[in-house]
Amino acid sequence: MSPRGPSVPDPRRAGQADRDEHHYARKRWAQARERARRERREFDPSPPSDDDWTVPEEDTDGLRRISRPTPVGDSLEAFLARRGWTERLNAATAWNRWDDMVGGDLAQHCEPVRLAGGTLVVRAESQVWATQLRYLLPQLKARVEEVLGAGSVREVRVVVGPLEGRSEPSS
Repeated sequence: MSPRGPSVPDPRRAGQADRDEHHYARKRWAQARERARRERREFDPSPPSDDDWTVPEEDTDGLRRISRPTPVGDSLEAFLARRGWTERLNAATAWNRWDDMVGGDLAQHCEPVRLAGGTLVVRAESQVWATQLRYLLPQLKARVEEVLGAGSVREVRVVVGPLEGRSEPSS
């Protein structure tokens, strides 16, 4: 309670309240000027097209245009490419879908070894199966590109050796 009585405000407190009010009023004016400046800068007088998407502004009553959303698959492909995982994913796909790519009979006698730098290395269990595989290289390359995507395999190399990972074909 003030020494002057309950109805008379303390002049020191009134001065502080006036300063606070003035300070916050200046802040509000600065924020309003910034919002107006941002709205003028982002204003686009052209009518929206089908490619334009709008979302509500957080601090105003207006709408803001944004680019249309991208499909999840495109975003995932871009992420994989940035991380350098595209080729590893293609190699795993080639391994998992090998029976579909070469057929059941041939898949029993050959296996993919690696996919690196656009070269798919395939191991055949004998020279006879390697020769058979070499005769089928154009069809094999077309089928591999159909499964993995165009441009993922530029060359297919055939080597001879014992099969290591594919003891029996998958059904």
